[in-house]
Amino acid sequence: MVEDAVAMESQGFYLLALNEALTLLLEEGRAPGWKRARSSRAALVAQTTAPPHFFAKIFFPRRWYEGVKTLFRGDRAYRTDWRTHALQAAGFAAPAVVLRGRVKGLPFVITEALPGISVADYLDRPRVVALSTAGQTRQRRGVLRALGVEIARLHEAGFFHTELRTSNIHVHLQPDGMPRFFFLDNEGTRRFMQLPWRRRVKNLAQLNMDHHHVSRTDRLRVLQAYVTAAGLGPDLGALAQEIHQRTQRRRRENAMRAIRPDAPASPTAASRFPTQTK
Repeated sequence: MVEDAVAMESQGFYLLALNEALTLLLEEGRAPGWKRARSSRAALVAQTTAPPHFFAKIFFPRRWYEGVKTLFRGDRAYRTDWRTHALQAAGFAAPAVVLRGRVKGLPFVITEALPGISVADYLDRPRVVALSTAGQTRQRRGVLRALGVEIARLHEAGFFHTELRTSNIHVHLQPDGMPRFFFLDNEGTRRFMQLPWRRRVKNLAQLNMDHHHVSRTDRLRVLQAYVTAAGLGPDLGALAQEIHQRTQRRRRENAMRAIRPDAPASPTAASRFPTQTK
């Protein structure tokens, strides 16, 4: 009984300290033991400065109907939690949600830190440090192919990730050299009995919009691995064409938005997927 009381008191102090830290992050942009991470207008993200490392994500209202959506689907912290569990139950890796709640009326989640780095950082490495050995080059190509296979596995399981960008995928190179991928930012992840074709194309176009400097050959490695793992081999050319067209459409929308700020937002990038295969 005494041990239970001590544990409850410790938990209470921890939750109080966490609430104070998150409040400071909201009000002043900083808090002892925390540092701001890359955030957006839709959420504030911070990381603990000392191990064990955790991330906090505080969600801001994005649209006028957010309250109505919360009534039927739960708030954004709840959706992040249960959709992360759905991914994990299906055999995919994602950062565990260790706590969720509200601070100053805003939903938040605390998630575990992940091993490895984002695929975005992994792909950017050659810009800073040249790949000097054949072994490193083979490793990079292997990671790209494995990424295509993992995305195919995700789609074959019926999952659609609303923000499937390289910054939302972590890669951890395990002791045997095999990459393990983690899916982040799962608030909007949905599962279908059978994933619609247009959802496949949208996810692949999102990946294609990242990293202008990544070569066409590397992009093709990802796509070839994807279509092989998904059993879509004969459709490679058609799929590449659709990805190219969707990317170009997004570029036009972005150009319009630069002229008209009220136009719908979308990521910027140039398409590098081949429009034809031989």
